[in-house]
Amino acid sequence: MNRVLNLAAFNIRVLLGDPTWFILSWALFALQLAIYGSLISRLVGSNLPNYFFFYSIGLMIIVVFESAEDVGRHFVEHAHEGELPYFLSLPVSRSGFLVAQAIYGVVNTLVKVAPPLLAVLFIWGNLTVSGALFALAALFLLGLGITGTMVSLSFIAFKAVDIYMAVLAGLSALLIRFSTVFYPLAIMPNYYSPVSVLSPLTYGADLTRWVLGFDPKYLLNPVLAAVVVTAIAVSTLSLSARIVDKIIEGVKAA
Repeated sequence: MNRVLNLAAFNIRVLLGDPTWFILSWALFALQLAIYGSLISRLVGSNLPNYFFFYSIGLMIIVVFESAEDVGRHFVEHAHEGELPYFLSLPVSRSGFLVAQAIYGVVNTLVKVAPPLLAVLFIWGNLTVSGALFALAALFLLGLGITGTMVSLSFIAFKAVDIYMAVLAGLSALLIRFSTVFYPLAIMPNYYSPVSVLSPLTYGADLTRWVLGFDPKYLLNPVLAAVVVTAIAVSTLSLSARIVDKIIEGVKAA
């Protein structure tokens, strides 16, 4: 376990060594919320009470998704820059290697999403220790599930990086647009809502909003959302563990 933590600590030190990307992420979040969020909340008006808060949580879901994408790209870069064989040669099991990557992803996600979350809760006067912790737990579970998905898809990049990046771009567009990131399931058109139920971001977003006290009538059942988010995290991480154990052996640098 110490070896796994040491490997994770090494990756985290590299991650935190350049805070520029975190600052840019926070600034982009604030800019989107202040400009686009303000404008769209005026358009929505009374159709959805407190839409500004609804939208801010949706932005956090996008941050979690993009952080999970970073883990997948980080994993792929190891392979194509010739670093992956070195990491695989370390006295760490394949599952331990995956755990180290997951820890790296968790830290990346928490650093990017925690400051915006605390700022939003403070501005809306809804900042409590329990609320912030439970919200971070929901975002953490969602991040693990998306991370597992991205690592599972990395086998595509071992054949063609361009195809992998295209798949990520398409997946990002579909999962975000066909979800409750920007609008609740309860007021979606009938031809649109069935597709949104298939997006894991729908469950992660609604669970986070429920934890933070948003009106439940606009959200999915929180128990169902928690079960789905947990199941996605467990299943995708299990799949990625199998891929790490069986497929990446012998991967050559590009």
